[in-house]
Amino acid sequence: MALLVLAGAGAVAILATGSLYAWPACLPMILVGYAAWLMFWLPRVVVHDAGVTLVNPLQTLVVPWSTIIMVDTKYAMTLMTPKHRYAAWAAPAPGVISALRDARSSAKTERRDGTGARYQSVRPGDQRSSDSGAVAAVVRRRLERLAEAGALDIEATANTKATRSIHWFHIAALLVLVVLSLTVPAALI
Repeated sequence: MALLVLAGAGAVAILATGSLYAWPACLPMILVGYAAWLMFWLPRVVVHDAGVTLVNPLQTLVVPWSTIIMVDTKYAMTLMTPKHRYAAWAAPAPGVISALRDARSSAKTERRDGTGARYQSVRPGDQRSSDSGAVAAVVRRRLERLAEAGALDIEATANTKATRSIHWFHIAALLVLVVLSLTVPAALI
């Protein structure tokens, strides 16, 4: 959000000068704002009846339930299939500071089972307070319910593939903004 606000404020400040030659200096600001939106607001994970949709900055992936064999959270929530790994930009694992904070809070509420042994620790990416842990919990729970209900076609796991659609418009817009940001202001000098 801060990058969008700064980019917008910079563009307004440049245009407020009133000079006819000032508008090309707005192009880098527009590039920064668009790239920030593309990387931080566009990505999302959608869990639906057909599978899991991962909307990343440059592509959208639809992974059917029957192809998912594991959900990992090491660096980001990642769907593992027999042939590929699909990471979600919208569900990154926590950083070092967040992981340490969560580890301290979970150590304070540590519980023991009936034998007095401590429970095993949870990987930082699996903690439900993290983006990756929250999304992974939803996906794992849904996958477990489908498996218990017998709704997953295990025979088709190796043959079913995820569908990928490339965001050609976003790629083209980024390239055009980069080229214009580098050439137009230099041409007017």
